Amino acid sequence: MQPLLIPERLKETRERLGITRVEAARRMNIPQSSYVRYEKGDRKPTHATIVQMAQVLGTSVDYLIGESDDDRADTAVIHKKDNPILYEITMGAKDLDEAQLNRLLKYYKEIAKKSGR
Repeated sequence: MQPLLIPERLKETRERLGITRVEAARRMNIPQSSYVRYEKGDRKPTHATIVQMAQVLGTSVDYLIGESDDDRADTAVIHKKDNPILYEITMGAKDLDEAQLNRLLKYYKEIAKKSGR
């Protein structure tokens, strides 16, 4: 069964970003008329479209479909051309075991603490 988008959450998330329906549709690469119908609940998006919406709006699919009240993103998309260093770190980390990943995380937290994050 296909997940059902909660239109109010789509609208709320878009408004929190301070973007118009036109801009949201542009960023999602879908027709404005389709986006408006999704936000009004007149049209049901596919799962792939909901995933795209979540990525563009910086939230999670689970939030948009009502399976979570946590509106924070639960995935990150890293494009090699936009951030080659982070992309390289991410791709390299995929082959690390849990102990190595924990060491990498600890190192990151130390760097973040020193930079005031």
